[in-house]
Amino acid sequence: MDQIELHKQTGEMVYASLAEKKLQTHRLQNSLHNTTAQLELEKASSQAKDNRIKSLEEIIIELGHDPNDPKGVQTLMKKKDEDIAALKKLVKLPPTLHPQTEGVA
Repeated sequence: MDQIELHKQTGEMVYASLAEKKLQTHRLQNSLHNTTAQLELEKASSQAKDNRIKSLEEIIIELGHDPNDPKGVQTLMKKKDEDIAALKKLVKLPPTLHPQTEGVA
């Protein structure tokens, strides 16, 4: 009778260990899935950023400026900000500072 009880307890311990490992495996699979999804989002975001940068560089080149010339780009951004300020005055919007040119002299 004692051996039957010992085998029963051993079986319950093995089952509990297996159930715990299965739960850990499930959690790890969910974590891997979430990490993979996040990586895909990061890749898409990076690709969108690269496309936007390329598009902006093409616009700067079309306007006759070298995108590798920081002073030319800053001048272009300053002109853009001046144009926006003039348009805001026309529609009477409150003035805002451009985050990339704020504090740049």
